[in-house]
Amino acid sequence: MNNDELVVEHPRNFSARTEVLGGTYFKIAETEYCEYLRIEQINDEELSEEEKSILDGKATQAAIKAIVFSAMCVEAAINNYAGAQLGDSYFNKHLASLDVISKWVVIPKLVCGKSIDKSCAAFDSLKQLIKARNSLVHNKSYEMNISDPVAFMEKINKRKQNFEDDFSNSLRALYLLSMEMDYVTGQRHNPLITFNKKFRPFIEIPELAKPLFNACKDTVIKKYS
Repeated sequence: MNNDELVVEHPRNFSARTEVLGGTYFKIAETEYCEYLRIEQINDEELSEEEKSILDGKATQAAIKAIVFSAMCVEAAINNYAGAQLGDSYFNKHLASLDVISKWVVIPKLVCGKSIDKSCAAFDSLKQLIKARNSLVHNKSYEMNISDPVAFMEKINKRKQNFEDDFSNSLRALYLLSMEMDYVTGQRHNPLITFNKKFRPFIEIPELAKPLFNACKDTVIKKYS
């Protein structure tokens, strides 16, 4: 995580491509993550119940968008990396049908001979992110059984806690995966983005996301120190 370049040989050093949306999805996810935190910081003591409900709805929307766009980002990023390094034809014929997690394991190995450490925090966060995304995209409602109010509330609270955990993990997955891939592919070919100042000297982390960013940075530095 310092400014030293980590050089990892790749088949191609440059590829001109269009419709590359991974960076856009990253920024949306980061923005919505911060929007959720901003809403949660609002003092609602003087708000009406209707106003509180509206705020809760906006927070939920922001959390959903943070999760979904984070997942869209990691898929778009690894697809773009594969197409750029292995060729679109090869990717479409042999790799496009893999699930997202397998792509992150297999594709870097094919491209540069290195693969993500499946025991690292980044990989765990990636798995949780994809599971959360699938739960939202393939949403299933369930019948409310209020014959046992205690059990019913426990179920409600558990689902709420799981959703909050998935939200908290959304941007964490992007930060951790971005930082981890510096060591797997090198900063120059990082499928996501690198936060190395040598390559992105003007990058700015939103104020509300800085505690998460620094925690992720500490995790990766500790692993590689």
